Amino acid sequence: MAISPQTVEEVQAVANVYDIISDYIPLKKSGVNYITLCPFHNEKTPSFVVSPTKNIFKCFGCGISGDAVKFVMEYEKISFSEAIVKVANRYGIKVKYTGKDVEAENRPIYEVMSKITQFYQENLYNNEDAKNYIKRRDISPSTVKHFSLGYSPKEEEKFENFCKENGIDVNLLKEIGLLTEGKVVDKFRGRLIFPIKDIKGNIVAFGGRTIQSGVLPKYLNSPESKIYNKSKVLYGLFENLEFIKESREVIIVEGYMDLLSLWQIGIKNVVATLGTAFTEGHVNLLKRFVGKAYIMFDSDEAGKKASITVAKVLLSEGITPMYVSYQGFKDPDELSKAGIKTVKEILGKSEDFILFLVKRIKQTKDIQDLKERLKSYQKLYEIVIEILRSIRDTHLKYSYISLISQELDIPTSKLETDIGTLKTYKKEFKERDESKISKLSPNEKALLKTAYLNPLLLKNCDFCDKINISKILMYYFDFIKNATPEEYEELKPEIDNIPVSIPEDQFYEELQNLHQKSIQEEERLIYSVLPEEEKEKFLFKFIQERKLKKEVYR
Repeated sequence: MAISPQTVEEVQAVANVYDIISDYIPLKKSGVNYITLCPFHNEKTPSFVVSPTKNIFKCFGCGISGDAVKFVMEYEKISFSEAIVKVANRYGIKVKYTGKDVEAENRPIYEVMSKITQFYQENLYNNEDAKNYIKRRDISPSTVKHFSLGYSPKEEEKFENFCKENGIDVNLLKEIGLLTEGKVVDKFRGRLIFPIKDIKGNIVAFGGRTIQSGVLPKYLNSPESKIYNKSKVLYGLFENLEFIKESREVIIVEGYMDLLSLWQIGIKNVVATLGTAFTEGHVNLLKRFVGKAYIMFDSDEAGKKASITVAKVLLSEGITPMYVSYQGFKDPDELSKAGIKTVKEILGKSEDFILFLVKRIKQTKDIQDLKERLKSYQKLYEIVIEILRSIRDTHLKYSYISLISQELDIPTSKLETDIGTLKTYKKEFKERDESKISKLSPNEKALLKTAYLNPLLLKNCDFCDKINISKILMYYFDFIKNATPEEYEELKPEIDNIPVSIPEDQFYEELQNLHQKSIQEEERLIYSVLPEEEKEKFLFKFIQERKLKKEVYR
């Protein structure tokens, strides 16, 4: 479902850059403008200028600039549409949508999930066996509260009576996978309950852990449903998001108890995959907030193999994977019992995943048996090549190729040949603005048509999210990268009306030219509103930037 064009226009017309930015950081009056230390890079002298009259901001240190919506996007690491909603709420603007309102449609289900969670929580506090299990596992009251833990009673009639008293539809319970086939019996009965929340805080599923020995399966999770797609939900992300944002790093573990145990000792930037395959959907949840991820899976062979898959997916989206090696403990839950000092020491010794594998390859020379040496070398080398294939960022890929070439004394040409050109893509979708293509300049229209006809140009662009272009073009680029096939096809008639496109080999150059023009226009606007005493400083910085500073896409 898309935000309506009218809402986007209203937000952009009403939002005042001073109002929005001053909600986040303190601003100091300087002539007709305001200045402060830039929140996007470290500096000692303020170079971040806010111009209420022009309704823009600009940092003369790192170069970032834009309007109120752009600031919210960058500061909170959220998408354009999410920023529009946040700014709309700030001004009391009602957000209107086009198409199906999935969130409203699912709201009755979320309300039922919330009621059931409260039922589980009450039963945890009223059941001695469950409370004793909590104590045995050293789960603190604050952890129980923070993660809304509960307990499903063994007595079948309790859940059935609860549902009747609250008028909960049996068909809805079947839809979310809570019932045993043919009965109003909770499939999680007799288990400790872990509510699973999406990134907005909606409870979308449950996990259950038996509290009695010998009962199988030990863990049980909700099946996928209308509100739960396991490849797009990470346990603990909602609860720990502020810690993740603050650190710009995340620790990825496998299970509920791994996460809870780390959280209790003070390691709080953690998420759990819950035993499901780590997918592009998962990394899309994380990449707005982090640049580095520590893979902390079980120490057995299965955990090590799963780590390789996670590293591939992370690197495909530009997140640096760190391999966390620990001995003498079977999993992070057990490791946590050694205390925060030990855990932090182990995290501090973690290594870039590819560099860790390269080191392992170099160590194979110490294997005495020639066949075993070659076998181990080949196995590790193939893993490295497989991971390198997944990297979409060309600069990052070739940085690794250069380093591996030096470390292993392998020609870069051989590495490039072995890597090949394997690429995989998957679409997520957001929304588009239907009414504004006519407002694009001829050059912007040509860029849009070229991007539509070859979406990989945007998928492979490692600077497109950092450039300054019009909001309308940014809006459509976001759509092209993320639309469903159906939505993509709906745009075709409008694209067909654009008379010309740009040759693909000129696409990035034209985009860079557009970026430069936008930057120059903003700099002229900023200069025009600066006090006289600050203009000389601005011009000096301007000249230095032109001489020394390389743009991020070069």
